Amino acid sequence: MSETAIPRNGKSANTRIGATQASPATATRPSPITLTSDVRTPTSDSVVVRGACPHDCPDTCATLVEVRDGHAVGFAGDPDHPFTQGWLCAKVRPYLDRVYSPDRLQYPLRRAGAKGSGEWARISWDEAIAEIAHRWQAIIAEHGAAAILPYSFSGTLGLLQGSVAGVRLWQRMGTTDLDGSLCGIAAETAVKMTLGASWAPDARDVPQSRLVIIWGHNPASTSPHFVPFLREAQRAGAHVVVIDPRRTTTARSADEHLRPRPATDGALALGLMHVLFNEGLHDEAWLTEHSIGWEALRERAQAYPPDRVEAITGIPAETIVALARRYG
Repeated sequence: MSETAIPRNGKSANTRIGATQASPATATRPSPITLTSDVRTPTSDSVVVRGACPHDCPDTCATLVEVRDGHAVGFAGDPDHPFTQGWLCAKVRPYLDRVYSPDRLQYPLRRAGAKGSGEWARISWDEAIAEIAHRWQAIIAEHGAAAILPYSFSGTLGLLQGSVAGVRLWQRMGTTDLDGSLCGIAAETAVKMTLGASWAPDARDVPQSRLVIIWGHNPASTSPHFVPFLREAQRAGAHVVVIDPRRTTTARSADEHLRPRPATDGALALGLMHVLFNEGLHDEAWLTEHSIGWEALRERAQAYPPDRVEAITGIPAETIVALARRYG
């Protein structure tokens, strides 16, 4: 524990105070501390505990939790975190509302009526674990362990519970295993085939860019901590291009928005490569030393001149040529 100031910022709305404590008893949370300034240090009867967001997200936001008498009374992002800079996403900001919600489940329930009736009966943890184990054992005895398919991903579990404890349990049982995740396995496979590993540039380097291409991605909604670095790059003169059939939040603030017809991204990429290769905008020596199969890719790109790509994607040929030249 450390006595650290919790930022109070009307714009970030990172602190939630005054929700009702979820408990079988009638106890409530201590009354909230009155806010008197934008930055407040803990009072003599409270402490600030440093933590980190447990979600499966690479941003790993640092958090500050003000605790009084064993209860969290304040919650905020840590402004000293170099990447997130004290800003928490919409999922995490209302954490105290979730933790102390009167509707939060705190013990096992067994359905006591027809499905959908809302009738439940409380049971003990021992009863719940025994019932689940009995059902699994019956399935394994009759159909084999492969008949059980764990349908779970990290979500809010974190790496320890989601990727260590859970995986060990399923492997010990011998259940069927899902390859990768439902949300990202296709993109992850493509990245590994292209780059050799799941690597990406550090967002803090983006402000040094002269050109930023955001292809099929909407960071304003799905990667909000990247956006301040993108804005910094724009202020420094970077040209931002969004390639997406949808007019996303990110696209609305881009310098250029290309809207290919759905499922024509491959043709657009080959059209850009066609211009790069034909105008000598590629680094042949580097490609020869560091890549495999680029000559075959160049040959394939010859079948996609800008005029043909325009007919496929709906993107004007001159726009394709201009972007390739800007990229090269």
